[in-house]
Amino acid sequence: MRPARRSTIVVLSLAAVSTMLVAAASPASAQRRSATVRRGAPGAAVTPTAEASITLGAAAYRGRVDANCTRDERAAAGSARAYYHIMYPWFGARPAAGQPQWRFELNVSRPTRPGTFERFMFHFEDGDRQGTIQNIPGSQRMGSGTVRVTPNGAGARFDVEGRSQNGDVIRATIECTSFPASEGAGG
Repeated sequence: MRPARRSTIVVLSLAAVSTMLVAAASPASAQRRSATVRRGAPGAAVTPTAEASITLGAAAYRGRVDANCTRDERAAAGSARAYYHIMYPWFGARPAAGQPQWRFELNVSRPTRPGTFERFMFHFEDGDRQGTIQNIPGSQRMGSGTVRVTPNGAGARFDVEGRSQNGDVIRATIECTSFPASEGAGG
Protein backbone atom coordinates (compact mmCIF):
# COMPACT_ATOMS: atom_id res chain seq x y z
CA MET A 1 0.00 0.00 0.00
CA ARG A 2 1.33 3.41 -0.91
CA PRO A 3 1.98 5.99 1.86
CA ALA A 4 -0.52 8.48 0.35
CA ARG A 5 -3.31 5.91 0.34
CA ARG A 6 -2.50 4.78 3.91
CA SER A 7 -2.64 8.37 5.19
CA THR A 8 -6.00 8.88 3.42
CA ILE A 9 -7.42 5.82 5.21
CA VAL A 10 -6.11 7.08 8.58
CA VAL A 11 -7.62 10.53 7.99
CA LEU A 12 -11.00 9.03 7.02
CA SER A 13 -10.95 6.75 10.09
CA LEU A 14 -10.20 9.69 12.38
CA ALA A 15 -12.99 11.70 10.75
CA ALA A 16 -15.47 8.86 11.32
CA VAL A 17 -14.46 8.50 15.00
CA SER A 18 -14.69 12.28 15.49
CA THR A 19 -18.18 12.35 13.98
CA MET A 20 -19.33 9.58 16.34
CA LEU A 21 -17.90 11.41 19.36
CA VAL A 22 -19.61 14.68 18.37
CA ALA A 23 -22.93 12.83 17.92
CA ALA A 24 -22.55 11.15 21.31
CA ALA A 25 -21.94 14.52 22.98
CA SER A 26 -24.82 16.30 21.24
CA PRO A 27 -27.73 17.81 23.23
CA ALA A 28 -30.10 15.19 21.77
CA SER A 29 -27.87 12.41 23.04
CA ALA A 30 -27.69 14.05 26.47
CA GLN A 31 -31.50 14.22 26.59
CA ARG A 32 -31.75 10.49 25.88
CA ARG A 33 -29.26 9.72 28.66
CA SER A 34 -30.98 12.01 31.19
CA ALA A 35 -34.37 10.41 30.53
CA THR A 36 -33.25 7.52 32.74
CA VAL A 37 -32.28 9.51 35.85
CA ARG A 38 -31.08 7.24 38.61
CA ARG A 39 -33.62 6.77 41.41
CA GLY A 40 -32.79 8.96 44.39
CA ALA A 41 -30.65 11.34 42.33
CA PRO A 42 -31.04 15.05 43.11
CA GLY A 43 -33.95 16.38 41.07
CA ALA A 44 -35.34 12.90 40.28
CA ALA A 45 -39.11 12.63 40.62
CA VAL A 46 -40.26 10.83 43.77
CA THR A 47 -43.04 8.29 43.27
CA PRO A 48 -44.35 6.68 46.46
CA THR A 49 -44.26 2.87 46.22
CA ALA A 50 -45.30 2.06 49.79
CA GLU A 51 -47.31 3.35 52.69
CA ALA A 52 -45.83 2.95 56.18
CA SER A 53 -47.30 3.40 59.64
CA ILE A 54 -44.79 2.68 62.41
CA THR A 55 -44.91 3.04 66.19
CA LEU A 56 -41.76 2.79 68.30
CA GLY A 57 -42.54 3.20 71.99
CA ALA A 58 -44.73 6.33 72.28
CA ALA A 59 -43.59 7.86 68.97
CA ALA A 60 -45.71 7.34 65.84
CA TYR A 61 -44.61 7.76 62.23
CA ARG A 62 -46.65 7.67 59.04
CA GLY A 63 -45.98 8.40 55.40
CA ARG A 64 -46.17 7.47 51.72
CA VAL A 65 -42.59 6.73 50.70
CA ASP A 66 -40.45 5.62 47.76
CA ALA A 67 -39.43 2.29 49.29
CA ASN A 68 -37.52 -0.49 47.57
CA CYS A 69 -40.03 -3.36 47.68
CA THR A 70 -38.63 -6.62 46.29
CA ARG A 71 -39.48 -10.30 46.26
CA ASP A 72 -36.66 -12.79 45.60
CA GLU A 73 -37.98 -16.02 44.11
CA ARG A 74 -34.48 -17.55 44.53
CA ALA A 75 -34.72 -17.39 48.35
CA ALA A 76 -35.01 -20.92 49.76
CA ALA A 77 -37.29 -21.79 52.68
CA GLY A 78 -35.36 -21.88 55.95
CA SER A 79 -32.38 -19.88 54.62
CA ALA A 80 -31.27 -16.42 55.76
CA ARG A 81 -31.83 -14.98 52.26
CA ALA A 82 -34.83 -12.64 52.30
CA TYR A 83 -37.87 -13.60 50.25
CA TYR A 84 -39.42 -10.17 50.83
CA HIS A 85 -37.12 -7.16 51.26
CA ILE A 86 -38.48 -3.68 51.88
CA MET A 87 -36.13 -0.76 52.48
CA TYR A 88 -36.67 2.97 52.86
CA PRO A 89 -34.82 4.90 51.67
CA TRP A 90 -33.17 2.85 48.92
CA PHE A 91 -29.73 1.46 49.77
CA GLY A 92 -27.12 4.21 49.78
CA ALA A 93 -29.69 6.98 49.22
CA ARG A 94 -30.85 9.81 51.43
CA PRO A 95 -34.57 10.46 51.74
CA ALA A 96 -35.67 12.93 49.07
CA ALA A 97 -36.82 16.43 49.97
CA GLY A 98 -40.44 16.33 51.10
CA GLN A 99 -40.16 12.64 52.11
CA PRO A 100 -40.00 11.41 55.73
CA GLN A 101 -36.44 11.50 57.05
CA TRP A 102 -36.72 8.31 59.13
CA ARG A 103 -35.58 4.87 57.86
CA PHE A 104 -36.81 1.30 57.99
CA GLU A 105 -35.96 -2.14 56.66
CA LEU A 106 -37.96 -5.36 56.68
CA ASN A 107 -36.60 -8.73 55.54
CA VAL A 108 -38.93 -11.73 55.60
CA SER A 109 -37.61 -15.25 54.91
CA ARG A 110 -39.52 -17.65 52.68
CA PRO A 111 -41.71 -19.77 54.97
CA THR A 112 -41.18 -23.49 55.52
CA ARG A 113 -44.99 -23.84 55.69
CA PRO A 114 -47.20 -21.85 53.30
CA GLY A 115 -48.47 -18.61 54.86
CA THR A 116 -46.47 -18.98 58.11
CA PHE A 117 -43.76 -16.31 58.16
CA GLU A 118 -41.71 -16.95 61.31
CA ARG A 119 -38.26 -15.65 60.35
CA PHE A 120 -37.82 -11.92 59.79
CA MET A 121 -35.84 -8.81 60.64
CA PHE A 122 -37.39 -5.37 61.12
CA HIS A 123 -35.34 -2.26 61.87
CA PHE A 124 -36.55 1.32 62.32
CA GLU A 125 -34.46 4.43 62.91
CA ASP A 126 -35.22 8.10 63.45
CA GLY A 127 -32.09 9.93 64.54
CA ASP A 128 -31.06 8.47 67.91
CA ARG A 129 -34.30 6.48 68.32
CA GLN A 130 -34.12 3.00 66.88
CA GLY A 131 -35.57 -0.44 67.37
CA THR A 132 -34.88 -3.89 65.93
CA ILE A 133 -36.64 -7.23 65.97
CA GLN A 134 -34.52 -10.01 64.49
CA ASN A 135 -35.28 -13.70 64.22
CA ILE A 136 -33.10 -14.93 61.32
CA PRO A 137 -31.12 -18.21 61.20
CA GLY A 138 -27.42 -17.64 61.84
CA SER A 139 -27.94 -14.14 63.30
CA GLN A 140 -28.10 -12.87 66.87
CA ARG A 141 -31.69 -12.80 68.06
CA MET A 142 -32.85 -9.30 68.99
CA GLY A 143 -36.19 -8.44 70.55
CA SER A 144 -39.23 -10.57 69.82
CA GLY A 145 -42.28 -10.35 67.63
CA THR A 146 -44.32 -11.56 64.71
CA VAL A 147 -44.88 -10.59 61.10
CA ARG A 148 -48.04 -11.23 59.09
CA VAL A 149 -47.90 -11.06 55.29
CA THR A 150 -51.14 -10.45 53.38
CA PRO A 151 -50.87 -10.55 49.57
CA ASN A 152 -52.80 -7.71 47.95
CA GLY A 153 -52.93 -7.70 44.14
CA ALA A 154 -49.39 -7.19 42.78
CA GLY A 155 -48.16 -6.13 46.24
CA ALA A 156 -48.56 -7.12 49.87
CA ARG A 157 -49.24 -5.77 53.34
CA PHE A 158 -46.82 -6.50 56.19
CA ASP A 159 -47.89 -6.20 59.83
CA VAL A 160 -45.11 -6.36 62.43
CA GLU A 161 -45.78 -6.47 66.18
CA GLY A 162 -43.41 -7.03 69.06
CA ARG A 163 -40.73 -5.56 71.29
CA SER A 164 -37.37 -4.17 70.19
CA GLN A 165 -33.99 -5.23 71.53
CA ASN A 166 -34.39 -2.29 73.99
CA GLY A 167 -37.85 -3.38 75.18
CA ASP A 168 -39.80 -0.70 73.23
CA VAL A 169 -43.12 -1.70 71.70
CA ILE A 170 -42.94 -1.86 67.89
CA ARG A 171 -45.97 -1.87 65.60
CA ALA A 172 -45.55 -1.42 61.89
CA THR A 173 -47.81 -1.72 58.88
CA ILE A 174 -46.10 -1.45 55.51
CA GLU A 175 -48.07 -1.78 52.30
CA CYS A 176 -46.08 -2.24 49.07
CA THR A 177 -48.08 -1.58 45.91
CA SER A 178 -45.98 -4.02 43.84
CA PHE A 179 -42.73 -5.98 43.64
CA PRO A 180 -41.11 -4.88 40.37
CA ALA A 181 -38.42 -6.99 38.72
CA SER A 182 -34.90 -6.19 39.83
CA GLU A 183 -33.14 -3.35 38.01
CA GLY A 184 -29.98 -5.45 38.04
CA ALA A 185 -26.44 -4.34 38.73
CA GLY A 186 -25.76 -0.68 38.07
CA GLY A 187 -29.38 0.54 38.43
